[in-house]
Amino acid sequence: TPLPMLLIHSAAAAAAAWAPDAPRYWPKYGGSRQVRLLDGAWRYGFIDGWDSGFDSMNASFRPSDGATPNMTSVPSCMDVVAGGAGGYLGPRGVGLFRTSFRSPAAGSAVRLQFQSCSFYCRVWVNGREVGDHLAGGYVAFALDVPADALSPDGGGENELFVLADNRFNATTAPMHTGGDFWHYGGITRSVELHASATGPLLWRAHVLPSASAVEAEQPDGAPAAVDISLVLSGVEGGREELKGQGELGGEAESGGAGGWSPRCGGGAACPAPVYYFSLAFDGGEAVARNGTASGGTVRLEGVPVPDAKPWSPDAPHLHTLTVSMGGQSVTERFGLRRFGVDKATARLTLNGEVAKLVGWNHHTQWPVTAASPTDEQLDADIALLRKGGANLVRGAHYPHDPRWLDRLDEAGILFWSETLGPAVSVANTKDWAFFMVHQKRQLSEMIDNAINHAAVFAWGWFNEGPSDHPEACPAYGACSALARARDPTRFTTWADDHKTSGACYEHASLVAFNDYPGWYSSKSPRVWDGFAAAVAEGTTA
Repeated sequence: TPLPMLLIHSAAAAAAAWAPDAPRYWPKYGGSRQVRLLDGAWRYGFIDGWDSGFDSMNASFRPSDGATPNMTSVPSCMDVVAGGAGGYLGPRGVGLFRTSFRSPAAGSAVRLQFQSCSFYCRVWVNGREVGDHLAGGYVAFALDVPADALSPDGGGENELFVLADNRFNATTAPMHTGGDFWHYGGITRSVELHASATGPLLWRAHVLPSASAVEAEQPDGAPAAVDISLVLSGVEGGREELKGQGELGGEAESGGAGGWSPRCGGGAACPAPVYYFSLAFDGGEAVARNGTASGGTVRLEGVPVPDAKPWSPDAPHLHTLTVSMGGQSVTERFGLRRFGVDKATARLTLNGEVAKLVGWNHHTQWPVTAASPTDEQLDADIALLRKGGANLVRGAHYPHDPRWLDRLDEAGILFWSETLGPAVSVANTKDWAFFMVHQKRQLSEMIDNAINHAAVFAWGWFNEGPSDHPEACPAYGACSALARARDPTRFTTWADDHKTSGACYEHASLVAFNDYPGWYSSKSPRVWDGFAAAVAEGTTA
């Protein structure tokens, strides 16, 4: 049966709407909120081998110590095989990357976002280290650049130096525990330079359908309103713009989570600053709003969407929301849909209707381009999924490229988004001082980057992990609690190959078994009838 015609909102995918140097994926930015890609030709050097003795965490290492005699493209993979292409069984070692960028206007807040840097990543600007990342090489992360690390004159040149280590190591790369696929290294996705001449930085607007918690009683049909979280980012040396509060004296202390908490004389807390902004749906009239921030976030609930249209595989309609504040603007794209569970059958529902999902796993692995595919390669994979009648893709086994999620939104194909984590051990799940710190960071960063994508219906982790060990269950529970707190509108899950022996299902809102009849086992596919009965009857471990 041919797939139904896809109905895509005109704001969804018009290629002409992308500025030349801007990211070709959502969100979009405007006004004083300027974003440009640092992709292109970079200077490059490589320290080959497991036994090179090079310590990527050496605190005394400086960019001047790293030779970058060659050129490479960013994004790309540094696992280069014979012939110069990225591929399986490429070398393990340390890549050194160097480029330059011009400073924005003096006094601007500046942030770098890496859509991925694999496995372990350290970053310097003008010889000053601005941060590192250990939470997995497939997830986006951001680093604020202190104002005094930049060239003092607006428009001056700055050197950006990046170290990427693709060696398996429990200290530098705790999330890279193994798995039956090639873990690529390097700056494998785009690098973005964010700047704003006004503060605080309006980082993102997270948009979730209202009254859509998967574990709560839900209204019928699709939602017509949204809950909005405006994420504000403070930068070292900055302070919040205190509009509408009169003249507030005193110093500003870091409030964490990217915000700033002003302190008045005598140490007393100042009144919470009021932020003034406007909201415009689908390019329509801007409506003035205001709100106070808690933890660096302004929250609005139950905001009606004009001319609301539901998102579904049959009709994947997408809306946009433009938030403007202090001369900055961010335009996010989202869909109105509601996931739930049919009480009579325990089957998944979409907009109140039972949905049958069929599809495949999807790895980011191509000959030549490896984990840095072209737009055309992503389009070809979407075409294959549509040809096969798929309405579901599982992101195996790591967070995926935002370009891929954009395409799934537009095609009406549901997506299971999971953290990197095959071959996680019981010892990993019990390591709360290190492994679980970075696992939770990876999960939070994945949600940050993908939360507005209508296609995402589940957050997952620990593919085929140690869920048959009760002592591992607190780690499953911690991940589920984090995801539910951030986003109650989607399921929490993991692929469980222990099936009815799994001991942690109390922490899942979606039970998912992995089995391989006729491949890894000789059992008939009818074995799934028994699995379903065990879940329905509550006779799993």
